[in-house]
Amino acid sequence: MIIWICCFRWRMNNILKMKVFYVMLYFLFAFSMTVKAQDSVKVALVQAHLEWGDVDANLQAFAKRAHLCKGCDIIVFPELFTSGCEMKKRDKEEARRSKDGVASRYPEVIKKMRKWARRSGALVIGSTIYKEEGKYYNRLLAVYPNGKYEYYDKHNCFKKGSFSPGDRHLTLEWKGIRFSTYICYDLRFPEWSRNHGEYDVAIYIANWPESRRDDWNRLLRERAIENGAYVIAVNCAGPDLTGLMYRGESCVIAPDGKVKAKCKDYKDDIVVHKIVK
Repeated sequence: MIIWICCFRWRMNNILKMKVFYVMLYFLFAFSMTVKAQDSVKVALVQAHLEWGDVDANLQAFAKRAHLCKGCDIIVFPELFTSGCEMKKRDKEEARRSKDGVASRYPEVIKKMRKWARRSGALVIGSTIYKEEGKYYNRLLAVYPNGKYEYYDKHNCFKKGSFSPGDRHLTLEWKGIRFSTYICYDLRFPEWSRNHGEYDVAIYIANWPESRRDDWNRLLRERAIENGAYVIAVNCAGPDLTGLMYRGESCVIAPDGKVKAKCKDYKDDIVVHKIVK
């Protein structure tokens, strides 16, 4: 009887020990998955043919594109996704009227982006025209699912261009990863995106023509390598109203300069890539 009791206690102790062991394994696994989720993001590169100068058509088209990005953490649109850059190719008066028309839709653009962010659960990024005190800005909006947003006004603008330069950087954190945002021509100024440990990923949105594609590909790799950061680059695709062609070549580049993901040339395309910190 005594031997049986001892055996029973020994078995119970072993069972308890095993239960404790498996409980600890479960919590360790759950913790590791949490850390992993916080240190990685699924990014949707939304390379698109733009309806140049047509805000209504672009908002409708990007609503559909945003719907296709379910399950992503970040959705990135091209520069001036609401209109494209066609206004800079017109005479001054026509350009002013065009910019005023797009800028007047700014509150509506924010409302739409809030809706897309809320429905997708993603941070939605893209730029449009903003007007203040008679000045026009190429404003990148980063809109969160909770409706809050941050902005970056393009800093490096053409001397004879259509926009006034912004005077500050935008660095934000999402899902445990830090991002810094830039627009098109900013890519040519390495000092403006110099990384002193502030960010893990640089985001460039653009309307970059095919005629300068060699610069696009070279500079994106240079920015990634010199800053030790991932680069997300989203460009538009197809011809504009003057026939100028945009190849696209939207991509994700690793800190070593290697291309990890890329959209199809000239195509309306959405590519999803997971970035791990």
